[in-house]
Amino acid sequence: MTLSSRFLPLTLSLPLLFTACGQPNTPVPAANTAAPTGTQAQTNTALHTLARQLAGTVTNPGVRTLIAQQAALEFDGDTEVLYSTLASQSTGTGTFAQALSSGLGAQSLNTLATQIPRLNIAVRGGTWDAARISPLVAVAPEGGDEYAPVIAYDAQGNVHQLDSRAAPHQPVIVVGVNERVDDQGALLSQSRPAAPGSTSTLAAQGCYAVKLVRLDLYDDMEPWTKGKAEIWVAVKGPGIGWHGQLRMVTEPGDYLDAIQSFGCTDGDVRFYWYEKDGTNLDFNISVDGYSFGIKIDDGDDFLGSITMRKSLFEGTTVNERNLGNLKQYTH
Repeated sequence: MTLSSRFLPLTLSLPLLFTACGQPNTPVPAANTAAPTGTQAQTNTALHTLARQLAGTVTNPGVRTLIAQQAALEFDGDTEVLYSTLASQSTGTGTFAQALSSGLGAQSLNTLATQIPRLNIAVRGGTWDAARISPLVAVAPEGGDEYAPVIAYDAQGNVHQLDSRAAPHQPVIVVGVNERVDDQGALLSQSRPAAPGSTSTLAAQGCYAVKLVRLDLYDDMEPWTKGKAEIWVAVKGPGIGWHGQLRMVTEPGDYLDAIQSFGCTDGDVRFYWYEKDGTNLDFNISVDGYSFGIKIDDGDDFLGSITMRKSLFEGTTVNERNLGNLKQYTH
């Protein structure tokens, strides 16, 4: 099987931060193009070794069937499975680990797997007929430009470059690091505590409920190799400190049409939307210099941000704000 390589110019749209009036204010941070750290580079080397090995291994129908069946269970909400889950399972002629270690050695395989506690094997792209098709095996690397061309391997060890911005019509297996579990394989929480803004006495007549009534997602800032996006929002104002994931919205074209309450405030409210990658929390998020006290992986996870006046939450009038990658509706 061959995949045609399609490339798009590497241009990144830089959405703007918006004020309550919806006017451009401050440009968002530039995309992360820094080279991977030493640890990330080591992880990527291991991923490429594993991808090449797996590409030769998926010629085994039992290996393909096992991957397809386990990925379809969507244990974390996406078509993927941890290597630790597959390792001891049968392919019909031995375990998955035994099949993958052929030509590599059990000790070498264990060493590589130990370097990547959250080693993930995902099924992406088009519909996969696992009984007949041996897909390419691609790498979702850590660090650097996540929209760089995707490197994939075939059963003969040949290298293919795929477009990172357009999912292929053919199925592709992707090895990478799972974004939704911890190093022990437990699913991460969908929310994190976030301290509320400056405190004040929220008198009954001055406290206004802050609610999201709809969200439209246009661009999830997530390459297809990493599957469904993890859309998070931090909401902060006097008396409010909400920080969590909206699991119903995962891909462009999705929308949330349900009420999500963030709390009650008597002051301006700041929203910061982002797509959560992994756990390398090293980028401080802020709006117009106002810090949320929260870190994300890097600036290219940014989806949109806005400060909204207290008066916009009085009554039930819906306030629509287009932030570029998404549109939020609040009252």
